[in-house]
Amino acid sequence: MKNDKRRRSNQSDWAAFGLIGQVGLYICLGALSGIAAGLFIDSKFHTSPVATLIGLLLGLAAGIYMVYRLVSSLE
Repeated sequence: MKNDKRRRSNQSDWAAFGLIGQVGLYICLGALSGIAAGLFIDSKFHTSPVATLIGLLLGLAAGIYMVYRLVSSLE
């Protein structure tokens, strides 16, 4: 029985690591995609850092929204 309890604890540890990985992935991918879109728009319209900064902020907002949806689905 003690081994079974340890196995369940180990599975919950891996689930926690997976959740932390998903949160980091959502934030990073949102920010990187926003930066990429901003750099593309900046190169087309010659507006040096403006679209990149707006893209970064929008990407971070999208990543945070995805984290919110992930956390709210857990409850």
